[in-house]
Amino acid sequence: MNIPPEIFQASVLVVAHPDDEVLWFSSVLARVERAIICYEDCDDLPEIGAARRRAMTDYPLSTVAWLRRPEPGSVEGADWSAAIATPYGMALNAEPADEPRAARYRSAYDVLRADVRAQLRGARHVFTHNPWGEYGHPDHVQLSRVVADLRPELGFRLWYSSYVSPRSMAFAARTLPELGTHLRLPTDAALVARIKAHYQRCNAWTWHPDHEQFADEAWLEDTGTPPATGAVLPLHCVMT
Repeated sequence: MNIPPEIFQASVLVVAHPDDEVLWFSSVLARVERAIICYEDCDDLPEIGAARRRAMTDYPLSTVAWLRRPEPGSVEGADWSAAIATPYGMALNAEPADEPRAARYRSAYDVLRADVRAQLRGARHVFTHNPWGEYGHPDHVQLSRVVADLRPELGFRLWYSSYVSPRSMAFAARTLPELGTHLRLPTDAALVARIKAHYQRCNAWTWHPDHEQFADEAWLEDTGTPPATGAVLPLHCVMT
């Protein structure tokens, strides 16, 4: 598999939650110059903040930095059968309406944008969540929007992960026609196992305990200009 040597020069990975970096980004995690993890405490899971703080101690990679922001608590807020994109990510339109949750989510965009802008100055390649949030997580959608909004200002090349689920597929279909180039990279099973075990020891692993990694991942580039002709884009579907 030919990997362009320049793809990891001045490269940054930006993810929302601890463990996202190995679930959706293991093919680049050990290759990028820096990885940024945004969130720590979560009101919906009161014990997870302390567990994540334990996981930050002796984390297996020295290239990871933690922004330690509180999660807005959006995971149950979106109606994925009627997903609506917004300038701050997506609408939290699930019933019953929860305006305090929606307000936290809207304000999180501005906080993240300021934090992430400072982290991405000088970056040439940025890897992050895709606009449909992989399996369908509004926090992922919002962070993807933050990074995409910074691309014209900071001038980096922007690469999205290739994961999707039945829940997020219809939302993904709105964005996929805008993405025209991709590259495929092998996942790092040994690194995934090492970091997963570290999170599990700290009670900070939030995904399925028997999760198995794909052999590779695809990276879809957002240039800001839809391709003039059709493209074949590989996706990796996960069942949640």
